[in-house]
Amino acid sequence: MRSDSKQAAVALSGGLDSAVAAVLLLEQGWRVSGVHLRLTDQAAAVDLTALGRFLGIEVRQVDLRQEFRRLVIDYFRHAYSNGKTPNPCVRCNEQIKFGHLLAIVQSWGYPFLATGHYARLAPAEDGGWGLYRGVDRSKEQSYFLHRLPRHTLANLLFPLGEWTKDQVRAKAAALGLLPYILPRESQELCFVSGKYGDYLASRLPAGQNQPGPIVNRQGVILGRHRGLPYYTVGQRQGLGIAAAAPYYVLELIPEANQLVVGAKEDLLAEVVEVEEVNWLTATEPTALRAEVRLRYRHPGVGCLIQPRPDGRAWITLEHPQAAVTPGQAAVFYQGARVLGGGWIRRGGKG
Repeated sequence: MRSDSKQAAVALSGGLDSAVAAVLLLEQGWRVSGVHLRLTDQAAAVDLTALGRFLGIEVRQVDLRQEFRRLVIDYFRHAYSNGKTPNPCVRCNEQIKFGHLLAIVQSWGYPFLATGHYARLAPAEDGGWGLYRGVDRSKEQSYFLHRLPRHTLANLLFPLGEWTKDQVRAKAAALGLLPYILPRESQELCFVSGKYGDYLASRLPAGQNQPGPIVNRQGVILGRHRGLPYYTVGQRQGLGIAAAAPYYVLELIPEANQLVVGAKEDLLAEVVEVEEVNWLTATEPTALRAEVRLRYRHPGVGCLIQPRPDGRAWITLEHPQAAVTPGQAAVFYQGARVLGGGWIRRGGKG
């Protein structure tokens, strides 16, 4: 049940979306306070005092660098060292923004935490609150929010869920907000400067960033790789193998420092095993038909989900999908509603 109190803390990144989210809540009569997360050693890229003054709200800064390093950056490195391709944004939402930060603002007396995510919250048919896609399908971010504990949804606000990005830009321009925010959005991870491979190669344990053999499924050596951090499943470019038909990365094997490659058709998976499944439904379902997205920009495919009692699930796809990548998130939908999701453990043939 949502609190009747119209008091919310808005997570202000310094960008367009979170600032407009704060404006919309103020226009709706909410008592709003701003909070900026310090996650890295870099100082805020905007003048938070000036932004708060323009919005007419207080802006506090919360230092979660230690928690972010432990829960997100270390997870990122650990996943790559185990041959997986992680999604730090999903992890950050789960552990930092809607974990630590939500607890902090509630300790300040704010029942609600608002962000600039393009997603929607609404009462669900099975009771409680449900998470739904944002209306702007080119921007919507429900995929990144699927790991939130269901009970926290009652304390969250996503003011931009019914808006398109173009509408948000127009709103900011009309308000005169643009001089107070970042001129453009960052498309990279906030803690990585430069290329992922270079970042990882300097931070993984000795021996895990060294060149090694590129092999096919039969173990035949076809070439040498630069170091496993520079590759991910489905990658075609940068392999340096001359062949009549292109090779694609099929698997990373850290214990042998091997990069396994094969033909494009070898990438296709008919079934997917996921682990650590988080359900956003009132009860954990039995076998059900749904749609699954296997990465953020994946269009989705129909599937049969068969949950297991150990927190895993077996996903049978209606159509084979390429580049099913261990470590990425598989998110389940029925219509616009997010049912939940888990981490991809492996994909394979039926």
